[in-house]
Amino acid sequence: MKTLWSVALLIVVFVTNARAEKQDVTFRAADGFTLKGTFYSAERPAPGVLLLHQCDGDRHIYDQLATMLNSARYNVLTFDFRGFGGSQAGEYTDSPAQRQKIMDQMPSDVDAALSFLTSQSVVNPRAIGIVAGNCAVNQAVHAARRHPEIRTLVLLSGSTDPEGEAYIQDSPKVPILGVASDEDRGAAAATKKLVALSTNSDSHLEMFTNAGHAASIFAKQPDLEPDIVIWFISNLPLAGYGLPPAIK
Repeated sequence: MKTLWSVALLIVVFVTNARAEKQDVTFRAADGFTLKGTFYSAERPAPGVLLLHQCDGDRHIYDQLATMLNSARYNVLTFDFRGFGGSQAGEYTDSPAQRQKIMDQMPSDVDAALSFLTSQSVVNPRAIGIVAGNCAVNQAVHAARRHPEIRTLVLLSGSTDPEGEAYIQDSPKVPILGVASDEDRGAAAATKKLVALSTNSDSHLEMFTNAGHAASIFAKQPDLEPDIVIWFISNLPLAGYGLPPAIK
């Protein structure tokens, strides 16, 4: 994707002066637990992008990327998994101690976020993309397995289980952008494997050196976030999807 850097730099200039239409939101998981997030509205019918944070952060690691995607006219939702950030309450207040319980509830949290996102009047419910880092990579892959409206995945420094790997192999219509850094050996190997498993010809691997892990790569590789925006422009276009004229 380095050949697109000149375009990426133009996007950076554009979004620096853009103001995202965003609002803090809450929604409930299937068990009634309240999750907190931020919704960036494109204020017009457009695809939606869900950003899933890694397990050593919260939704705010994606503040700049969300703003960039929104400035490119995507509807964007970031949220805190239970036990993280603003979604700490009751028994989910100490994420290290509650890690397994939190992980067990992550699929439900992701489904709740997708339900909220696709219920927004400006979101095309047939056109959804996901960005995920670290522990959320497996959640993103399985969300795509459960929800055919998910059309592309951006996976940062993570892996999936055998069922997720089988889904990737059997999903030629879902392009994957995999991102990792060489010194992060386990994550790098896992990310390379995910892209290699993909049978979509547009799937792409973006590898860096000494750049960190998952969303922390953004700080050392400032072209990565605009590259991700370009990825969605190419693989989750704003128009089409066979929608009736009234919804286009």
